[in-house]
Amino acid sequence: MTFRPSTCVRSVGFGLLVWLLFGADWTSLRGLFAQVDITHLYAMPAYTAALIAVRAWRWNILLAAQGSAFTPWKAYSAYASGIFIGTFTPGRLGDLSKALYVRNERDIPWESALAGAVLDRLFDVVFMACLAMWAVVHLELWGAIRPIIGEISDASNARGLVFAALLSVLFFAALWALLAKRLRRGLGAFVSSLRGECWGLVRSVGWYAVALTVFAYTIYFAQTVALARGLNLPLGASDIIASIVLVGLASFLPLSVAGLGTREGGLALIMAHRAVPDSLEASLAYSALFFAFCFVVPGLVGFACFWQRPLSWQALRRSTSEAFNVGED
Repeated sequence: MTFRPSTCVRSVGFGLLVWLLFGADWTSLRGLFAQVDITHLYAMPAYTAALIAVRAWRWNILLAAQGSAFTPWKAYSAYASGIFIGTFTPGRLGDLSKALYVRNERDIPWESALAGAVLDRLFDVVFMACLAMWAVVHLELWGAIRPIIGEISDASNARGLVFAALLSVLFFAALWALLAKRLRRGLGAFVSSLRGECWGLVRSVGWYAVALTVFAYTIYFAQTVALARGLNLPLGASDIIASIVLVGLASFLPLSVAGLGTREGGLALIMAHRAVPDSLEASLAYSALFFAFCFVVPGLVGFACFWQRPLSWQALRRSTSEAFNVGED
């Protein structure tokens, strides 16, 4: 068996989840599930269908700006299939699978096929990053963070800071050496071309895509608030949205699969800070509902679409190498 460092890193999330589960009061946890108001859960499939539709619409207008648009159903099907692949496979191959659908059906260069998928993800990351600043202020987390920053910056920790800085320099030096090697082998031209494609799309349909991003997150946040109402959490809608923004950004870190562990840990800290009763158990119960309706249900929809328009796993793995080795001798 080949050792993969990325697999070891992703196991951090599972380890954290197991630790949280062992520390939870299972009687309280069962009580929280027993009092779930299921009337708030009936609309979950509709939220999922609408959310995928709006995201697929955004992706398709990026493709349309390149002259490679799908029909609405094909765009929905390919996007949902990407959600399935990205959720239940390692390596976040969902975005690449969407690009592979485009490349297979439109026969365009890889940088053109990838541009729409890259921008689709980038709009989400930038939007959540902007909301994160509001979330920290709204949840009054700065007061909890500031003492940690002050302690780190204390003169007594100067030696540790120097050591951390040295490690950072070594890490970025190694990263730069790796990138420089790849650039010499032709990846630089590919990245430059991809950047040009992305910038052209931003200039032509950027504001339209931004509007659809806001629309998509309006649906998403309404769904997450409905889940909290079903669990009777004593938090306002703005508190739930701010919490989801922060744990959503944490899930982008390659520390787990589908955010398992990082989401529960982040929610537990936030709920404890907001003095939610049985904060650990509440965070685990909410995370379970969130995982079921925001990951499993979309994944099942994606699986149904993937079943109708399957991609070869061998072709997907081969395309990963092809996409990021363009220009090599």
